[in-house]
Amino acid sequence: MLPAALFFGIAAAPAEEVPFEPGGKVFADAAGCKSHLVILLSQAKTFSYAAAEGPYEMAPGDARIHLVVAEGAGHRITEHRCQLEKFTSRGWTHSMAGSEEEFTVETVARTAEWMKPATPR
Repeated sequence: MLPAALFFGIAAAPAEEVPFEPGGKVFADAAGCKSHLVILLSQAKTFSYAAAEGPYEMAPGDARIHLVVAEGAGHRITEHRCQLEKFTSRGWTHSMAGSEEEFTVETVARTAEWMKPATPR
């Protein structure tokens, strides 16, 4: 499994804030909700996800898991959240298409530090 930082850094965040939607489950307390996250995570690890990570404590009372599925030239991220006893979810697609230049001799030469002119001191 790849480190979550590869998927959940700034580059993988949704371009526009995707709101959390109610998850349809009601829990008596935060511990019950967080247990549900652990169950979802263990179930997800039996399927073909590119990554299934968490739970993460984003803030006191805010625990989350992330599930990533490879899709075409990118991936779909599903985030499940427990904010105290409230279970919510959201999802978004992160496209990798066009995020990097094609790897050629010209692109390497254009970006190589050793090819840039020295700055006078």
